[in-house]
Amino acid sequence: MPEITQAQLAELLKVSEARVSQVKKTGRLDGTFEKRGRTIIFNQEAAIAAWNGEISVSPTRKDSSALEIPSFNESRAKSEHFRAELARLDLEVKEDQLVEVSRVKREAFSAARAVRDALGNIPDRVSNQMAAESDPVIIHQTLTEEIRKALETLTDA
Repeated sequence: MPEITQAQLAELLKVSEARVSQVKKTGRLDGTFEKRGRTIIFNQEAAIAAWNGEISVSPTRKDSSALEIPSFNESRAKSEHFRAELARLDLEVKEDQLVEVSRVKREAFSAARAVRDALGNIPDRVSNQMAAESDPVIIHQTLTEEIRKALETLTDA
């Protein structure tokens, strides 16, 4: 693995040192050189192969496209898109098509508690009546009606 300077690499490739520097800045030669003080030393075989596109070296620096600032029109289009989305959400809230999660949870809890209380109160309300009744049809009818009344509280909630 012979090591050469940037000037020697430019001479081998028959280009100027400035051109080697330009290509190096694009990241195409990343991984084929190291900096020693002020001198840049290239691995001759790897640098020539990377120059010719024979090998793909992994860049060591960040992708510059991720750091680019979008154009004014692109930024404005994104801004308008998000403003329209916020306006749509605001309209859905006002039309009660969209509600807060906390409100839904609170109302569901209240409805479930009402049903639980109504079902739990059935034995207190009908126990004396059941104790006096011996006809299974009347007992069934009474229990069914009490359960239906308790479940109606769920539909009213």
